[in-house]
Amino acid sequence: MILARIALVLICGLAAGAALAQEAPSSGGEFIGRIFDATGLRTTPPQAADFVRESRPEHMDYRPFDPKPKKDPKRKTAADLRAMGADLEAAAAENRRKAAGVAAPDAPVKPAAR
Repeated sequence: MILARIALVLICGLAAGAALAQEAPSSGGEFIGRIFDATGLRTTPPQAADFVRESRPEHMDYRPFDPKPKKDPKRKTAADLRAMGADLEAAAAENRRKAAGVAAPDAPVKPAAR
């Protein structure tokens, strides 16, 4: 008999817990908001000033977000990028060639090639 009563209490507890979970706040922010509402710490925002209400149109037409990127005229093709890379490599090789003939003031003197 006691086992049946314990089972009944557990079943009722689980059912009540599920019902309360549906009414519980879905996030911590909502829970804090309920506390602020209950204690009177949250107030409603004030009405907009007259000049603000008068300057806004009745129906605000917002442009919907368009996730499609527009064609960028500055965007380079793969061939252009490869050509730019080749130009940079040629410039780097030229700079290395020029730097090879310049001796740094503190650099050790290289022996002449025989």
